[in-house]
Amino acid sequence: MRNLLIVATILATCTVVLAGDLRLEDRNFRTLAYIREDGRVEDSSFLTIGYIRDDNRVEDSSFRTLGYLTEGRIQDSSFSTLFILEDDGRLSDNRFRTVARITEDGTVEDDGFRVILYTDGSSHGMVEKIAAYLVFFSETIPRQD
Repeated sequence: MRNLLIVATILATCTVVLAGDLRLEDRNFRTLAYIREDGRVEDSSFLTIGYIRDDNRVEDSSFRTLGYLTEGRIQDSSFSTLFILEDDGRLSDNRFRTVARITEDGTVEDDGFRVILYTDGSSHGMVEKIAAYLVFFSETIPRQD
């Protein structure tokens, strides 16, 4: 029985990242959050902090709409453009200043090419979700509300 409890404890504390999920880490490789394949966003304690929906809506954990991802634009809930996501991964504010870059290998850099965060793999197909995380769930990118 004691061995079963030890195994259960180990499994409960292990980092769970499934295929299709993305782990976001700070520059010291500490886990910040997870973006799950279904769009759920979890903090490092696996608590759901929001959702990035397939219909491009971004919601908090209470299902209130925070904003939208629309054709390269990250908009607030009233459809005002907050940031622009370029095809090359550049994230620019509404004054067209680059605030971050999301590279193909999953690294996110600030405007001075300093690493802001890493992902645990390729960002292919996840660039918009990473950008939404940065804007709505992280304090890394200052918003100009």
